[in-house]
Parts: sequence; C-alpha cells; structure tokens
Amino acid sequence: MSSPIHAPKKRQYAPGESQLYYGSAEGQYPADLPDYHQPAAAENIPVPQQAQFVDLMNYPPDPRDLYTPLEVRLPSGLSVLPNPTDSHTVSLHYQSPTIRAVPKTESLLHETKIPLGLVISPYRTPENGEEAVPVVGDGTIARCRRCRGYINPYVQFIDGGNRWRCPLCGLPNDVPQNFQWNPTPDHPGGRYNRLELNHSVVDFVATVEYLRGPPQVPAYVFLLNVSHGVINSGMLHTAIRAISENLERIPNQRSAQVAIICYDVSLYYFAMPPGGGFNMLVVSDLEEAYLPRCYDILVNLSEFRQSVDDLLSRLPDLFADSRTAGSATGPALEGALALLAPTGGKIILLSASAPTIGKGALATDEARRQDTQKVLQYFQVSESGLHPRENAQEPDSEKSASAFYHAFAISCVKACVSVDMFLAGDRYDYLGVATLSLVPHYTSGQVFYYPGFNAGVHEDAVKLAVELGRLLAMPGLLEAEMRVRCSRGIAVKAMHGNFFVQASSRVVMPAIPMDQSYAVQLQIEETLMENMVLFQTAALHTTASGERRIRVLNLALPTTDSASEVFASANSLAITALLAKETVQRTSVLSLEDRRERLCRKLADICAAYMATNKTHSAHLQLLLPPNLKTLPILILGLFKKIAHIDIERMHDARSYARVVLASANIEQLIQYIYPNIYSLHNMPEEVGFVGSEGVLVMPTPLPLTSTCWESHGLYLIDDGQVIYLVVARHAVPRLINDVFGVADYSVLQSRKLNLPEVDTAISQRIRAIIGKIRERRGAIHYPSVCVIKDDDSSGNPVLRSAVAQALIHDRVDSLRFSYKQFLVKVYGK
Repeated sequence: MSSPIHAPKKRQYAPGESQLYYGSAEGQYPADLPDYHQPAAAENIPVPQQAQFVDLMNYPPDPRDLYTPLEVRLPSGLSVLPNPTDSHTVSLHYQSPTIRAVPKTESLLHETKIPLGLVISPYRTPENGEEAVPVVGDGTIARCRRCRGYINPYVQFIDGGNRWRCPLCGLPNDVPQNFQWNPTPDHPGGRYNRLELNHSVVDFVATVEYLRGPPQVPAYVFLLNVSHGVINSGMLHTAIRAISENLERIPNQRSAQVAIICYDVSLYYFAMPPGGGFNMLVVSDLEEAYLPRCYDILVNLSEFRQSVDDLLSRLPDLFADSRTAGSATGPALEGALALLAPTGGKIILLSASAPTIGKGALATDEARRQDTQKVLQYFQVSESGLHPRENAQEPDSEKSASAFYHAFAISCVKACVSVDMFLAGDRYDYLGVATLSLVPHYTSGQVFYYPGFNAGVHEDAVKLAVELGRLLAMPGLLEAEMRVRCSRGIAVKAMHGNFFVQASSRVVMPAIPMDQSYAVQLQIEETLMENMVLFQTAALHTTASGERRIRVLNLALPTTDSASEVFASANSLAITALLAKETVQRTSVLSLEDRRERLCRKLADICAAYMATNKTHSAHLQLLLPPNLKTLPILILGLFKKIAHIDIERMHDARSYARVVLASANIEQLIQYIYPNIYSLHNMPEEVGFVGSEGVLVMPTPLPLTSTCWESHGLYLIDDGQVIYLVVARHAVPRLINDVFGVADYSVLQSRKLNLPEVDTAISQRIRAIIGKIRERRGAIHYPSVCVIKDDDSSGNPVLRSAVAQALIHDRVDSLRFSYKQFLVKVYGK
C-alpha cells in the first residue's frame, strides 16, 4: 500500500493483521489536498495566502484556515500609546468587527455587500498568559460632556494638555485635576501612566452617581420539578447531589443567599431555621399562588448551611413515592420571582416535563400531533429519509405557544432576576424548549438541554452534574446595563443576543454569564471624514464580590475609500456569527425558509460584489473570494444546515435548542457548533495524544468535513462543542474495536452514549487523553458527552446518524438536496 509524503511509518489499524498502514491509498484524496494526518498545534496556523483571490470550486477548505489571524494597522499618531498593538490585539477578542477597515461612505459599504457590525464578548475567559482586566479605583472617571464616552487611549490632548478631544464626537473636554497622578500606589507619574490611557479594555470602580442602591448580592432559588417523570429519570437525585457538592463553589459565600422550591401539581416551599432542620409549606392554589409568610425561605448560605444540607439530604426521600404527572412550571416561576423581587438574583429551574398545569401550560399531546402533521405536510417521508415537497412552506417551530412566558420574562428584567434552565426528558417527549427558552433569552440566562436523559447512563449523569456545578461556580456579572457608542457618522442599527433591548444602542441584562457574545449591526449615516473610527462598549455591572464597576471596551479601526481594502479586511468568523445571531433572533417574523433564503442571498451578493469589484471575469473561474473570506461559504453552509435540519420526533426541542446555542455562544463556540472538528483516530502519528515538548497535549490535525477523506476501516471523532461522536466505520478491524471499546467486534458494539472504558491499551489511553483535552476547552461551560455511532444504515440510532450527516458539510444531505459544490452553484446562480 503506497503512502503519501510525510505519512507516519508505523503500524496502524488496517485490514490485515500483518499489514503496515502508511496512510490513504494513492489517488483517494485530491492532488492538491494537504496532508491532514500530520499533527498541528493550535498555534501552528498557516500563513495567509498571498493570492488575490481563491477559486472556491477548486479549493478544498482546510479547517486550519478558519482561524488565520488578520492584523489591524492604525494610522500613526492617533493613539497616546507609543505602541498600541498589544492592547489593540486584546480589544479584538472583546469586540470582533466584521470589517477591519471601515468604508468611509454608506455607498461603498453597500457596494461590497459585507455587513458592518461587531460581535461583543464583554465578560470572557482570558487566554493563557493574558493579563486580567486592569481596574481604575481612584474615583476619577473622565467622560465626554456631549456623548458621555469614556476617556481612552485614542483621545487627543489639546491646549497644552489641559483638554482632551473625544474621538467619538470630537468635543473638547477639560482634563480632571486628579488626572495628573497615577492611581497605582508607589508608582507616581503623569497622566500617560494611567491605566485607562494604556489599555483598550479597563474596569472603573463606580462612584456614587452610578449607584441606585446597595449592590446586589448573589441570590439563588433552585426550582426543582418533583413530578414522576423527573424522579423516574433520576434527574432529581443527580441535581440534588450536584447542588450539595457545589455549594462551596458559589461566589461570595459570606453574602450569598439560597432557597429551594419544589413543584409538581402544587408548590412546596421550605423554611429553614438557622439551627438545622426545615419545614415544608404547601401551596396548592395555582391560580392565585402566593408566597407563604415566612422569613426563612431565602436564607444566607453561610449562616444556614446546616439547614440547607439537611434539606438537600432529605429531599429525595420526601418525593420518592411521587406518582404525580403534572407540572405547574408557570406558577412555580412566579413563586420564585416573588421571593427574589426585593433583592434580585438567579432562578435555576430543573425540569423533565413540559408545563401542563396552571399559567403557561402547554397542550403537550395536541401540540405534538399538530407538529407531526405540519412536518408531514412539508416533507415526503420515504425509506431514504425526509424530502421537502415541492412548493410547500416549511413550518416554523420557534413561535411561542404562550404569551405568559414573555410577560414573565419582562417582570424578571424589572426585578433584575435572571433565569437558567436545565431541561431533560425522553427523546420523544415534547418539553417546550421553544417556549420556555423565552425567559432565559430576555433575562440573559442560559438553557441546558438533555434529550433522552437517564441518570443510569454515566454520561448523562456526569454531564448534568458537571454543567450544573460549573454554572454555580461561574462568577457572573450582576444587574448589568450595556451601551454601544460609535464615532460620529456611524450608528447602531440593531442588537442581537440574550438581553432585553431598551433602545437601539442600550440593553439591560440581569446577569452577564461568562463567554456569551452579543451581535451589533451598524450603519453609516454620513461620510466619515477621519482616518480612524472608534467603537466603545460600556457595561455597568456588579461583580460577584458585590462591587459596582464599569467595564469599558475600546476598539479603533482605520477607515478606507477602497472596496478592495474592505474585502481584504473582512473577517469571515465575525460575519458568520453576526448572520447567525441575526437569523435566529426572537423578533423575526420570517419563516425558516425565508431565513435560509436570506443567508444564501447574502453570500451570493458578497461573491457577486467581489467579482464585480475586482473584474475577475473568466470562463475557467466560477466563484471567487479573497483568501480571508475563502471559508465563508462553508461556514454559511454549516449554519444553513444547522437551521434547516429537522428530525421528525424532536422537531420543536432540537431546533429550538440549536437556536439557543447560536443566539448565545461566543465566536469560537459558535463556529465549533456549525463547523465541528473531525479527527482520524485509527492512524494517529506517534506524538498525538501525548504531552509534547511545550507541556501541552498534542492534538490530531482536523480533517475536511467530507466522507471522501474517510476510510472504510477507520475510527473518527467529531466534536461540535456539545457532543463528542465516535464514528466507527463498518469495516473497522476487530482489534481496533477491542483496543478502544473493550468488545469483541463491530457486531457487538452498540450506537449509544458511552463512558469510554479504561482499556489498558496505548490507543485507548491516547483517545481518552484527547477527549479529556476537549472537555477542558477554555471558557466552556458545556461538558460534551461521548456517543458511539456505527456507520451502518441498517442499525444504530437515527438521531445519532443525522448528527454525523450535519457534521459532514461537504456531503449531500437529502433534505437539502445539495452538497458543498452544489451549494456554491446555487449561490452563483443567484
């Protein structure tokens, strides 16, 4: 068997026990395809191509091209910093622009068809080696008198240094007297040593005028569903154990408050005296649910810890014999809000059934029948799968079934209460994710979805426990308000994300979770006269320790009057994130078919504009883009497929959860979700799976997302940030299956969630190390479970196989009727 250049010469798992495997058969891959079996660390990113354009019909997208860095070069003399590069690089992680050279006119922006916007991550996990955000604590906060922008490294000092010119609106302002001294103790110096003039991202300790009252302290109300389905699945026991084990990780232990409310067809409040023990108070009137007159329901965690522990240890026994099937989710949420209304805080809901009783109840059986009927009207079901009927309008499963949750979310925002939801259930049960997720959406909360949850499955129990523990330990920002300011001539058009919009450029968030991102659409209202524009985001918030602060993010970008420079500075990742959040926005009145059509049209417009601008007409070149945008079509197709995918049994909840992920994830998580990593595990080079010379585990090189690069005897790992899929090819040799899974052969292996056994073999240890590295992803709150999928059409789980079909973006999907190249032809035809 011949080998490609640089293939590792070592024994691998291939048919024939004595056969040496050196890679793929000659001619199996395209001639210009890179060697995807070579290890590459994350930082070993190839140098951007120098060609003027890339022919997308001949270029196979390389996954390593996704994160090719783009530089921003500001005109000299526009910053008070002698070398603003380092500070500016950090600011790009907090505010990622879709274009890094802003057009000077709206007509030029319209000519390029590239959307102008920002993807903002105000509270992100720092990268390795990155310094913490500096804090200015001397009480001197210099702001513009007209636009209220904050002083930053891009201001200009005039009149002998007595005044500073605002880079946002151009108004001269007086320099505060205290600005001449460095606030850092033992480091005297002038104004140029101040932190706000040396860092693009900075925190100001808020002064009295920013305080409306005492800072909010962390307060948690655990809302536990105790109906029969929750207990039978083991979710209640798993959740109680996770809460008990992670109480110590809650931030600000001395001030944190907790309460526990259970519900099924009634509400169960628990009063906890300080000396230990508890009293259960039952409220059965769900139409006019009231809060019991008791002052020991929401208690201080440090003072009442013994009572909280007693309650948690007894809860499983209290409801062990419950046979109640109803779920009064709406009244339970109202009860939790009444408890937190005076102070604000966080509601953590854990449920395994759709609301069926009281306010906000959903007609579960009827809704499922209607959904199935709508799907069958749109799709033609055959043995090969689902095929859209001609001229049939696709049903939109994202419309809320009840206005109650929208009104409830607004009440939560007013009371500064955020809501997180953990929703689990049988794979075929309708949980109402589309409706329930309205509340976390407007209150800046998070949704965790567990289809087919069974605590008896190790992966399910561990995933719920780890994610709940990470949520409790996360030091989020509380009672936040965020506003985006732009240089004169640029205005905020719309904002998308998990928050409540009060104005076009101002949003309210009861909490800011770590590593969530928000999209801002911008428009050019008048010609930009300056060589640089500034975007400033200010987030007023309370830290987990109870300190009121203002986080200010500054991003300066050059302007240009050249369309070629606009295309060369475009960022495909930020464009994809902006389009994703715009497409799944809650307020959209478009059908899903219309949303997908808009995505395709947008890509077609960008391609047509580039070819028209660069005059690259040729009979041999069909579809062209600059090198920095060559991955944009494959990313748009991945987003297209993620939105379009429908599974008939789980149409509502699966699609609704996909919308939740796309609306809240930061850029890295979002790209990972729509463009997953695929690794070949059966022929890894020797160094992969071991700690390298730099002290970091060496990961495999990701493969292109196409089955043409797969081998019929291989073992592959697919990682989309939510689930880790281990795909076993149907001709995998028994020795490989035995060494990894500890079973005899392919016929014995089952497609299911699996806790990978600790087989005492080298390949098993290496794969478990790779999975462990993936689960330690920086800033990730989700803990991906492992699912084994057999590459066999006649057996296995159809839901798991459909997940693989989504991951192979190049390949044809029957429900979409085209592959990657056919998608390019479809785009070009527009």
